Amino acid sequence: MAEKQIDFSEILIVPLAQMIMKIGEGVAEAQRALDTSALERQNSLQNNYPALSEIGYNVTWYHMPEVQVELKMAVHYEKIEKDNTKGTGLFMTPFNAKYQKSLSYTAEGTSTIKLRIVPVPPPILSNVT
Repeated sequence: MAEKQIDFSEILIVPLAQMIMKIGEGVAEAQRALDTSALERQNSLQNNYPALSEIGYNVTWYHMPEVQVELKMAVHYEKIEKDNTKGTGLFMTPFNAKYQKSLSYTAEGTSTIKLRIVPVPPPILSNVT
């Protein structure tokens, strides 16, 4: 019986920094979608119901005051040699049913990555001459 080919592109093996960056980008994109929707509803209110707008009625705006992410990950450390440059890298793979089944990996070998993303005030920029 022929063994099934594993499509590693579906398993998503990436460096840790890239995974965290993608999670942050996803959170930012979700917040932009919430803001865009609220802005469109506010503009619609002002255009279709100016009397409500004049008395100060506003649509509800939603925001994510905090996002917590907890991922079960398979972790591996690898020495990298590319373009005559040597280095090391920490690579992460989300632990899911496809990864577990394809590679006969057990949950006992997973690590947990916990992220907490919270909004902070923008930095105060001063003109330095």
